[in-house]
This record gives sequence, structure tokens and C-alpha cells, in this order.
Amino acid sequence: MRELYVNEVGELYRYACSRPGVDGIGAEDLVQTAFQEAVLAWDKVGRLTVDGQRAWLRQVLKYKSIDDWRKGRVVDSTPDVPDIGLPQADPAELVVLSTALKACWALITRMSAVKQEVACLTWAEFWPDKRIAERMGITESRVRGHRMEMRARLRADVGHLVPFIDDDDEEGAGGGA
Repeated sequence: MRELYVNEVGELYRYACSRPGVDGIGAEDLVQTAFQEAVLAWDKVGRLTVDGQRAWLRQVLKYKSIDDWRKGRVVDSTPDVPDIGLPQADPAELVVLSTALKACWALITRMSAVKQEVACLTWAEFWPDKRIAERMGITESRVRGHRMEMRARLRADVGHLVPFIDDDDEEGAGGGA
């Protein structure tokens, strides 16, 4: 191993310097790494001819330089991720809306099972009136009637917390609060 090192270190260093993107210190590191790998694999490398050992060292150095180059090419892509453009919510507004939402659902849970189902399918699942009517076995106008009754109670009990859309604005739209 000592003889291989003495005979090849200079040429291997020049070869390392010829690799793209490798400077003097990087070349020294690559040479050291190549010889370390040779020591670890000496059972295999020691049986090769002198030319085979030389080729083996150069191949290891070449692949290590490629590995180093790839490591240096890793780019953090997170700055390139586009902003989705949503406005930042005001924390105070979020607290008010969260409180209003809890109050609305608390009131809805005290209503009849039919009204609860209409509320969930309308305001949580965003189903259209026709689909709700088919599922529940009632008419679309009855779905709208249940929703209008619920909105009136919600407006009366928690309307001070959140503005509601007028019932006239939601006709045929499947509802919304």
C-alpha cells in the first residue's frame, strides 16, 4: 500500500485537480478519500496489477468527485414555491368567527334531526337543494323552508356575532350562511 501511495499520489492529485469544480483543497480531500477506500478494499485492490490499482484509484476519485459535485448542487426549492396569494386573516376576526361558528352549531344541535341534517348537508357538505331533497325524501322547497327557518333562528340568537346573507340572495343556490 505504501509503495502504491508513493508512486501514485502526485498523479492522482493532478487528476483530482482536473475534475470540474475541484480546487486544491478539494483535490487533496479526494486523494485522501481514494486511498482510504483502497485501504478498506485492499483484499481486492492488492490483487490487481499496478495498472489495475491505478485505474481503481482514479475511478474511486472520479465517483467521489461526482458525489461531492452533486452534494453541492442541492438546491433549496422552497423559495421558488409561489405564494398562494391568500390574504392573512386578522387574529381578532378569526376569534370572533370561531365563536360565532361554535354558537351556530350549538344552536343547530338543539334543532330537530331533519333541520340538523339539512344544515350539515347545506353548510358543511355544500350539497345543492336537489341532492338534499332526494336524499331526505322531501321536496326542494321544503329543504329551502327548513334552511330559512334555521337562518331566522340563527339570526335572532347569534346574528349579533356574524352577518348573515339575506335569504333572497340564496334562492336556488343551495344555501349558505
